[in-house]
Amino acid sequence: MAGGSAGTWFLLAYVLFLAVGVLGFAAISTFVFIIEAHEQRRPNYRIMLTGLTLSYVGTLASLLSLAVAGEIGGYSLVIAHSTVNATQNLLSPYVNFITVTCLAVIIGTGLIVYGMCTAKGN
Repeated sequence: MAGGSAGTWFLLAYVLFLAVGVLGFAAISTFVFIIEAHEQRRPNYRIMLTGLTLSYVGTLASLLSLAVAGEIGGYSLVIAHSTVNATQNLLSPYVNFITVTCLAVIIGTGLIVYGMCTAKGN
């Protein structure tokens, strides 16, 4: 995260939000529609709601944190002319938070897939 210009990580977070947030949730909606309409089965909504909540909150939190950390790191290197070590020390608190939120997204996606796989017929 220490490298790159001031907007690199912010732009990456935005592109990832479009890919994971918008397209990912559109794909989930499509799969649920296929399961319900064409296969006449009902997914486990309790598990899927938990998974969707984890995925949604984890996606937003991780990408917002990535954008904020990227802006802070870019400012520190480009505008404040800090050293790379000082910038890495500045960004180190963000690493664990982003890791935990990414794990929440992975667990949430797993729950969504499990909820779709355990769909029962009407």
